[in-house]
Amino acid sequence: MPTPTRRSPHDSAGTGAATPPSDAAPASDGPAPSPGKGSIAGVYLVAGLVMGGVWAWNQGSPLWEHAVKLLVLMFVAAPLLRRVRSRRAARRPARRLQLSFVRLATAKVALVALAIGASWLLEDSMRHPDLAVAAGLTTVITVLGPLLHRYLLVRSPDAVR
Repeated sequence: MPTPTRRSPHDSAGTGAATPPSDAAPASDGPAPSPGKGSIAGVYLVAGLVMGGVWAWNQGSPLWEHAVKLLVLMFVAAPLLRRVRSRRAARRPARRLQLSFVRLATAKVALVALAIGASWLLEDSMRHPDLAVAAGLTTVITVLGPLLHRYLLVRSPDAVR
């Protein structure tokens, strides 16, 4: 048996009144969705997969080589991508908050140090410690990144107050 649908109290169906055409979407009574949360989680998922993939791809390399490759990826590729995104978004109004370079760099260096430490500790106890560290990197970035993202933000000097 089909479930009956409820009509909105603002619905003109059955009253004979004409509904004016509207280009705007109908307003909902619920809270507006937060546009940034899903995209931030997606960015951290991609970043986690890339970082974990780079660590796993270089399995068996010396730890210093892992660190150099990951730091180059973090400090060269990420700013280049950010520059591309900022050029695309130049037509939008200034944001109130932006990523702090110092906080982000500190977090990146701490993450690389954590990965090197974990790899060094697991070296003698596992057959493929780099794969475990790659999975750990992916998990830490994907799960903790969106949770800690707000602590990486500072007030933008360009934002209109």
